[in-house]
Formats: sequence, structure tokens, C-alpha cells
Amino acid sequence: MKANEAPKKIYIQLSTIEQLPHQNIVYTKPLADNSIEYICTDAFIEKAAEFLYNYNQKQVLKHGARATLGCGEYTINVDEFRTYMKG
Repeated sequence: MKANEAPKKIYIQLSTIEQLPHQNIVYTKPLADNSIEYICTDAFIEKAAEFLYNYNQKQVLKHGARATLGCGEYTINVDEFRTYMKG
């Protein structure tokens, strides 16, 4: 992670009943089973887009480039997915 860059994931360690609510602490690695994971939206979208791109490549290998281009059922438009997910 570079300076001034947000982490891709953060974890919040939940307070116990005895602790005050403001004592929840944010970490970049999970410390316990009751840690809650939050993921940066952009990081999630990029990871999903990478998966879909790889899926498309596998479909081309499986069905051939001609069949894949001729039938949209075999592949997913990654750019449309990114646009949709960003709102």
C-alpha cells in the first residue's frame, strides 16, 4: 500500500459489552473471529471485473473465438459491468 492510498480491506474489531462503543478499532488484518471485513468498492469492482475477464478467456478457449463473438451468451461485457456497478 502506497502512502495516501486507502487499504483495499479493513477490519473492525468489535467491542465487548464492557468496552465503550467508541473503542472499536480499525485494522488492516483480521485479529479475531468477530472482526467485520469491509472492502473498498473500487477494489471489489476491479476484482470482479478481473474474474469476468478471465471467465471470458476460458469461454473463448472452450467454444472458440468465432462462436464466442457470434453468441453473447458465452461471454460477459466487462466494461458494461464496471459501468453498472459504479452506478
